[in-house]
Amino acid sequence: MLARMKLRRLALLLLAVLLILGALAWLAIAAFHFWMSSGPPIPQPRDVFATRAWIDLGVALALAVGAAAALWFRTRRSVP
Repeated sequence: MLARMKLRRLALLLLAVLLILGALAWLAIAAFHFWMSSGPPIPQPRDVFATRAWIDLGVALALAVGAAAALWFRTRRSVP
C-alpha cells in the first residue's frame, strides 16, 4: 500500500511537470504571436495574430491551473 501511494505521488508530480512545461511552451507561442501582431500586416492581418495570442494565453492558463491542481492533489493525498 505504501508503494502504491509513492507511485501515485510520483505520477502526479510527473503530470504536474509536464503541464508546467506545456504552459511554458504555450507562453512562448503567445509571445511570438504578440510579436507578430505588432509588426506589418504581412502575411496576415495583425488582428489574426493578436487573437491567436489571446487564445494561446488561455491555453497556457488552463495548463497552469491543471498543474496547480495536480500538485494540490499530490499534497492532499500524502496526508494520512
